[in-house]
Amino acid sequence: MAFNQSIREKELIIVMNNIKYAMEKEIYEQPEIVAKLIKSYISEEGTILFDIPKKVAKICFIASGSSYHCGVIAAEMMKTSLGVDAQAYYSGEFYISHKLDWNNILFIFISQSGETSDTLKVMKEVSERTDNILCITNTENSSMWKLAKYKIHTKAGTEESIASTKSLSAQLLCNILLIMGIKQRYKEEICTELNVLRQLPDFLYKTLSNHIKIKQIARELVQYDSIEILGSRIFYGLAKEGALKIKETSYINTTAYPTGEFMHGHVAILNRKSAVIVLVDQINHGICINNIKKMKQSYNPYFVTISDKNAPEYFYELCQNHIMTDTKEEISAIFGTLILLQLIAFESAKLLNRNVDKPIGLSKVVKG
Repeated sequence: MAFNQSIREKELIIVMNNIKYAMEKEIYEQPEIVAKLIKSYISEEGTILFDIPKKVAKICFIASGSSYHCGVIAAEMMKTSLGVDAQAYYSGEFYISHKLDWNNILFIFISQSGETSDTLKVMKEVSERTDNILCITNTENSSMWKLAKYKIHTKAGTEESIASTKSLSAQLLCNILLIMGIKQRYKEEICTELNVLRQLPDFLYKTLSNHIKIKQIARELVQYDSIEILGSRIFYGLAKEGALKIKETSYINTTAYPTGEFMHGHVAILNRKSAVIVLVDQINHGICINNIKKMKQSYNPYFVTISDKNAPEYFYELCQNHIMTDTKEEISAIFGTLILLQLIAFESAKLLNRNVDKPIGLSKVVKG
């Protein structure tokens, strides 16, 4: 699967040739990586080509950093799509309990490098009790890869920037394909999801065309010492990832909250000079509108909203800046929102003259 050649020649190649930062390059590589994964893991007949357990009663995601946020998003999708009990845990906080029903839990470990120390430590401990372990990583033959019974390679290539971008989108897509594979095993129809995925690379390229508008928004955001990002359900995981990206690249104090919960005391943070980014998904339009109105009346922060095409038009009137991803499909909106947040983080860091690719005090294991 590839982009329309005229689009690639006239626009994408020009942009890629002028990129100076690894983070920006890796953001722009995401549509092609998504296309590669779709081609690799979906047969021409529409079969998901994963080796997965025969029975999945409960799922535990274990990861750190951006990979943990992938687990948060995937767990929520598995609850709604499969009806299974799914939960994400920070590697450093996971507790090995002798009361767990080890035989009925699928443990999914996510790591870009396959060598993340705290995640690998937990994986070794879990492997002593069960072999029902799936590893999602960008590195074949890594320590985590060798330990796992089930393995999914994210095929994202080497990621040089400290801030995870393309490796996260690849992890997320692999989890969505895993969900679809489990559905197929239970004879559920996935034609609609397949059609959405096949259109995803071109949609992501269209999303990248918002880069100029993102630069304008970033100029406003860097004037604030505090940024709050609000999201519900799946989009709360995206809010957490967006907050991490902005923090680790620009050093702006950025915090994620569930959209409804924010109004229960947390909203008092807006007594300080703050900006608010609201991620709007299909089922929480009403909550978003009511909360934005209340915040405008009481605190009047700088607002940015990101929504799909399902959102009412008057979102444009409520906020200083509104970005609409050109889709009504939830899967596309998830990836589109992720890329927009990555671009916001990148442009904010650039404006503040940060070391975008190597933030102070941070390091990562680079594998590809």
